[in-house]
Amino acid sequence: MKAAIFDMDGTLLDSMWMWRTVLTKYLKQLNIPNYEELNRVTSTMYFSEATAYVAAHTDLGKTGEELHEALRTFIYNLYCTEITLKPYVGEYLAQLKADGVIMCVATLTERYMVEAVLKRLKIFDYFNFIATVTEVGAAKTEPVIYEHCLKKMNVKKAETVVFEDAAYCLITAKKAGFICYGIEDPWQDFPEGFADRYCDRFIRSYRDLLKTTESS
Repeated sequence: MKAAIFDMDGTLLDSMWMWRTVLTKYLKQLNIPNYEELNRVTSTMYFSEATAYVAAHTDLGKTGEELHEALRTFIYNLYCTEITLKPYVGEYLAQLKADGVIMCVATLTERYMVEAVLKRLKIFDYFNFIATVTEVGAAKTEPVIYEHCLKKMNVKKAETVVFEDAAYCLITAKKAGFICYGIEDPWQDFPEGFADRYCDRFIRSYRDLLKTTESS
């Protein structure tokens, strides 16, 4: 491995619980009586759709856009205070850095949030750069962000590993010809046989990678 492309939420960070529960937490904090039902109804919606729905069905006194902005602030504060690294991430990144591996982050999360949380958790300096789906103009259903990272790192695809916790991202990267390491996360669910088909390795803990590196 000469280069590594890391997803952030659910891969480096123990943060998927936040994304899956943020609307519930926010509405509960505001003492909205039917917050659990609202969360159930909006659970399959895009974030902007969910905030528009909640604004229309509550007495928050906010438009969908205003609620969306309030939730962005709420999420940013969680990144700045509560979100933690997954176990052994720091040790693994330090090991890759010592081995001269080029590293970057490829994420759906907005840049200012990414920089804030990575700096707080003291892993920001391990990465050569950050790429976001907003900046590259394509979601991870397409390989654009991975190809963008590969070009910036100026390495061969066969020497680059993509680390992801989400099934659809691993499918995208694998179909694009990348080496893929799937990262276990309790908020993600892989279909039976998925890891064998789409993951060159499936990692339950970064400690497994430390052991592999130490024995190689």
